[in-house]
Amino acid sequence: MTKILIAEDSTLIQKLIRGIVEKDKNFEVVGVCGDGEEACKKVLELKPDIVLMDIRMPKMSGMDAIKKIMSENPTPIIVISSAEPSPDVRAQVLKYGAVSFMEKPKALDYSVIASKLISDIRVFSRLKLPKKTF
Repeated sequence: MTKILIAEDSTLIQKLIRGIVEKDKNFEVVGVCGDGEEACKKVLELKPDIVLMDIRMPKMSGMDAIKKIMSENPTPIIVISSAEPSPDVRAQVLKYGAVSFMEKPKALDYSVIASKLISDIRVFSRLKLPKKTF
């Protein structure tokens, strides 16, 4: 069973993402949180195999949370963001340790990213990552 943590400040988007991943009986959402600070705590507490994370969140941004998680308790992170990603933002999240980056669909039609998301979870949740220093 692949354990997944969802870090997303919108409860609607949390439900949409959860609905996609829970269609696969090999995936279990072990936690959901709404900010980067809580995501860092839940990674330590729940020990998920992978984290699905937004960039823009209150208290601590997803970008800062990625850096903290990767330096303290490296865990594969897939960024799912509605922020218009510049090449610099994509490069930065990958540099900080995220394993994949995808844009949220504009019309809340998550079926357009569902197959890539499921595929990325299957592949990247098996990775064992080294600690990073910044």
